[in-house]
Amino acid sequence: MQKLIRATALVFAAGALLAGGCASTTITNVWRDPSYTGAPFRNVLVMGVSEETGNRRIFEDEFVAKLKNAGVTAIPSYKFIPQDGQADRATLDAAIVKASAQGVLVTRLLRVDRITQYSPGYIWAVPAVGHYRDFYGYYSSMWVQYSPPQRRDYEIVVLETNLWRAEKGELVWSGMTENFAPSDVRRATREFADVIIKALGEQKLI
Repeated sequence: MQKLIRATALVFAAGALLAGGCASTTITNVWRDPSYTGAPFRNVLVMGVSEETGNRRIFEDEFVAKLKNAGVTAIPSYKFIPQDGQADRATLDAAIVKASAQGVLVTRLLRVDRITQYSPGYIWAVPAVGHYRDFYGYYSSMWVQYSPPQRRDYEIVVLETNLWRAEKGELVWSGMTENFAPSDVRRATREFADVIIKALGEQKLI
């Protein structure tokens, strides 16, 4: 199982939330093992691979809570693997056994895309309505307004989530997601978990 789970940092990049203050999570790619015909996973070990203890625990706790609301028994991996960084195989195997996990749900960061958008400046003028009595009336009513070009920088966080079959260490489902880099890790994790849980439910994996 160790070779399947690499210690890649799960980083929720800080930044301004876009789209009205919400982080919008979208699944961009999904794969499912077509040969898997087993029962849905009812006991899952949730693992957020991270170099930051705080973010990892928030992520795992929020995801576990969402899974429990969906009727799945779930346990955060930090209860059995408290240290940060890569765990050895013996530690991973022991965690799976202690959790009585049928599946291991692992989320890791793939990349952060930094995107810049430009909007051009523009000029407009609103003359007074009606006839001008003299030049001075025209002059005072015809002021040009100017909006300068604007630049907007933002980040897209790309995450990979894999569901492994604990018994054999086989990959059953994999999904790639994109979302605006959030400033509120808890809220972003709840939204992210809802999207992943829905996708797994549609595949009858939970």
